[in-house]
Amino acid sequence: YLSFLTVPVSRPTNWLRQCRASANISITALEVLPGGGWDNLRNMDMGRVMNLSYFECQTTEDGLYLIPDEVFVIPHKETGVETNSEIISSWLEQKSSTSNSINADVSFLKMLNGKFSVENQRMKTHQVKDSSTTARVQVRNLIYTVKAYPDFTLDTRFAQQAKAIADAIENNQTRNADYLSEKMVLDYGTHVITSVDARATLVEETTSFYHQSTGRVNFFDKLKFDISSQSTQQSSSLQKYQSNIQYSLTQSNGGTPFYPGITLQKWQESTRNNLVAIDRSGFPLHYFINTNTIPDLPHQAIDRYYKVNTRPGCVDINSKNFNFQANIDDSSCEGPATNLSFGGVYQECVQMSSDAGPLCDALAQKNLETGEFSCRSPYISTLLRSEVRQQGYTSYDCYDQRYRCGFLGLSHCHRQVCQDNYHVRTARINTYWCSVNGTAPDNSGYLFGGIYSPSLLNPLTNAKSCPQNFIPVKFLSDGQMICVSKDYETGTRFSVPFGGLFSCQSGNPISGSQHLSDGCEILYCVQSGLFTGGQLLPIHLPPFNKPPLVSMQATNTVMVMTEGDTSWVRVGETKAWKLGHEHENKPSHAEEIVLALGERESEEEGKRDRCIVFKQGNSLFGLFQKQTTDKRVHPAGIQYSPKT
Repeated sequence: YLSFLTVPVSRPTNWLRQCRASANISITALEVLPGGGWDNLRNMDMGRVMNLSYFECQTTEDGLYLIPDEVFVIPHKETGVETNSEIISSWLEQKSSTSNSINADVSFLKMLNGKFSVENQRMKTHQVKDSSTTARVQVRNLIYTVKAYPDFTLDTRFAQQAKAIADAIENNQTRNADYLSEKMVLDYGTHVITSVDARATLVEETTSFYHQSTGRVNFFDKLKFDISSQSTQQSSSLQKYQSNIQYSLTQSNGGTPFYPGITLQKWQESTRNNLVAIDRSGFPLHYFINTNTIPDLPHQAIDRYYKVNTRPGCVDINSKNFNFQANIDDSSCEGPATNLSFGGVYQECVQMSSDAGPLCDALAQKNLETGEFSCRSPYISTLLRSEVRQQGYTSYDCYDQRYRCGFLGLSHCHRQVCQDNYHVRTARINTYWCSVNGTAPDNSGYLFGGIYSPSLLNPLTNAKSCPQNFIPVKFLSDGQMICVSKDYETGTRFSVPFGGLFSCQSGNPISGSQHLSDGCEILYCVQSGLFTGGQLLPIHLPPFNKPPLVSMQATNTVMVMTEGDTSWVRVGETKAWKLGHEHENKPSHAEEIVLALGERESEEEGKRDRCIVFKQGNSLFGLFQKQTTDKRVHPAGIQYSPKT
């Protein structure tokens, strides 16, 4: 059928309420469960991948909790609590107190795992701003390990998203398949949790100038815990430690919320009915999808998510080249800062459809230095990014329609029909920047004043603007602007030493801060330390590719697509495209089908069937809709039928 509306998925009961009703006593469902999506960059729970059902009314071995059909529980019957303390001298060495096992996964860039979590960013900020180290003391109480069966049933919503990607691939809608894969990563994360430890922990994290392990004593002093050694020397060390504390946080994960004066015994007694996930393990999201149906796309989407959020730089806080935003060491801590000459940027536009003129007028950009699409000697052109840009627009068109009329319909009449038609113009934008190998003449290039876009601030101005005496120049195809100036006298104090541009398509020819343009990361190099003030930059979330403007849904509809003299036709419930015959100096096969179906349907009395035809560049697309008596009206005014 042809659907213009998104209908909510029917969700059958999971039988949890019935299981509770059949139990003789009130029983709680275990909330700490595997089978959920997990963002391994942010250490964040995401959408559910495993189906939750309670048809078997399973319980844990001790009978305290109901558990779903797709999981089994390993109880830990040993008594006691685990305590440990550690000194963390660098945020790079930090290990999550709630997701250490899954952060150890090496399927992608392991050094990025957990680096955008609240826990890691808090530690990094305090260590850098206060030039201090962190002491962490934990009390852990393990009760259950909950695991998912290897062949668990997928959640309906997750399965539908996977099917949508498969349909896009089958219909050769590559761009839409990429977009849907990245949307899946946004909704379900990078991994799927297959095992969780259900327990409770009490954690104190302290940032201090004092590097001795007195934090353990300080923590248990807060808990009124008998540490059995209150010597004068230890009391003195404790006072010294407390006087050097810059930041302290005590968290209770599970159990009674922490409050000053709580005893360890009272907290431990409260953990049984207040369990949380304290450690997780699992596998990448694409492991749970049939690779024969969706080859590599989710894996590529996750890999792109990691790469887009890779911020290379010096991570040694003691180096003069330290970069606060960096999360991966690029061996720049020892290198000298280099100021390279910058010869400007320009953008060429290649029309991919005959109507792409307005798009090229808006996006083409000549080099201000030459007034042409070129670089001035001794600078050379370096391709930074080549991308296809689309723009939708409507036009009001009229055409002559022929129909049967007169006695017994033996005559043919004509009438003028006018309608709004939707079009998509397409162009390829090639962005170049002008670089130089070696030394350029003094004052021959531009000063660099940063980059901004409709969604990103310029780090130099903290606004969507250029510094004083700098000119904004169109850069890439998504509204970004690069700031340049040749005013060496007054503009130098607002500029930064420039080290080149590079992207996912082009390396830096001379060897940053990061921007995105339709799924491709764009980075520029500047002297370390210049853009590292303020707060840590937030993570870039998918989708990074823009959805296609024309999306042909996989429906039971006759669909025709033409490109030049070649046409493809899809009929009925099949999702395969059949190649039509080529016609020279004749209407295309698709146009003949449009005319034939249009006339035939108009002969049927009482039926208001319609043909939806739209154009993308030089290509014609048609959707033929045959309505039944069960008609409905879309909020936008489009009449449609669920059976088409």
